[in-house]
Amino acid sequence: MSDYLDRLEEELAQLTEQGAHQRPQARRGAVRRPRPAPARRPRRGPRPPRQRRRRTAGPRRLSEALAVLAAVAVVAAVVVIVEANLHNGRTPHATAASSPARTSTAPHKTSSAPAQPTTPTAAALPAQVPAHFAPESFTAIGELTWWLLGPGSCPADFSGACGAILRTTDGGRNFTGVPTPRAPLTPSATSGAGYSQLAFADPQNGYAYNPALYATHNGGTTWQQINVGGTVSSLVISSGQAYAVVSATGGGTGKLMRSPIAHDDWAALSAAGAVSGGLWVQGSTVITQSAAGTGVGGNVLVSSDGGNTFTTSPAPSAGFPCQFSAPQPPVVWAECATGTESGVWRSSDNGAHFTVAAGTGTSLPLPGAAPFAAASSSIAVVGAQTMIYRSDSSGSLWSQVEPSGISQWAYLGFTDPTHGVALGYAGQVAPTNERLYYTTDAGQSYHLVPLP
Repeated sequence: MSDYLDRLEEELAQLTEQGAHQRPQARRGAVRRPRPAPARRPRRGPRPPRQRRRRTAGPRRLSEALAVLAAVAVVAAVVVIVEANLHNGRTPHATAASSPARTSTAPHKTSSAPAQPTTPTAAALPAQVPAHFAPESFTAIGELTWWLLGPGSCPADFSGACGAILRTTDGGRNFTGVPTPRAPLTPSATSGAGYSQLAFADPQNGYAYNPALYATHNGGTTWQQINVGGTVSSLVISSGQAYAVVSATGGGTGKLMRSPIAHDDWAALSAAGAVSGGLWVQGSTVITQSAAGTGVGGNVLVSSDGGNTFTTSPAPSAGFPCQFSAPQPPVVWAECATGTESGVWRSSDNGAHFTVAAGTGTSLPLPGAAPFAAASSSIAVVGAQTMIYRSDSSGSLWSQVEPSGISQWAYLGFTDPTHGVALGYAGQVAPTNERLYYTTDAGQSYHLVPLP
């Protein structure tokens, strides 16, 4: 390395010596004699200073000398850099400072603000697949793709109960974990915070709700808490829109709100007025129960234009909560409380009139909040404590359906006319004892789904 630097120094000195004595180029047309090159002397030790005749440099000679000296300085700097890199055992490489900065002159576009403020969560809780997973909520977008919500383990920096979300794309054969909102998994709406239910519209867009509302638009990687001005008791997704029943925190009448699933832009549907629940949506058909009148409400609200306008009809059980199902309009099913019990009703004219379905009351005693689901205009299932009853005759006849061994059914639902699920407690009614059952024959039989 030292020999290389010595040779480079000698060549630089010679270049400097020659460049400083070069004359400006001759003007066009002039003839000049070539100047003989100075003789070289072998280098022995440090080069002694040369004795030169003092000359007054003109402007052009001065600028050329300065240019040569600048070039020498650059080359010397390169030598130092090369030497430093070789000593450090690295090859030279570009740094961020040596790269030209890229700036954009295009105007910065900002998305329009949502109708209500949002509060981003600091981060989602990590995905997990707990051992002995017990599902509390089920949502699906087809026969094979489901999500399940249940209790999970909490990281050290989080206090409270944590949720775990499992996803399957093969009908329950395999499950993977999905990150959850950084919020408590809570079983009630009394606190106004946390969530207990789950709903997904597609692999990217989903919601965790009841009592608060959280949204994801990247499959659960991140979640945002959405401030809709109250607690969310019901949420249904259909045709690219999400609908929710929102009540004032701490109780009171509710309102029906709607937002596109791709982004959070929730707005109240004023045509519905005050609502209490019973939300059902399929396509442009929206059904809910009004909060007007005595008790929960005496009217059924039905919309055929996505909630922009509603027709009003008497509720099957005035003053008591109902749940509606209309997989094949104009048929509308309703399961409503009657006091300490409940019953099933059916309408064939979009909810304008309801008639009692056989099995209501003492002939088929149902608890006050029985799980219910309809697979079609003629097939429905209802949970009666330890039993599931099914009708394929528009409610005229009901028959008992297996399985057995469940102390209480908590949820029934269908993803299409033949596939559906049931959630029930195996033993004591506790979150850790919930089990998932699946049907592929429109509720004629259910089989246990093995979970981690």
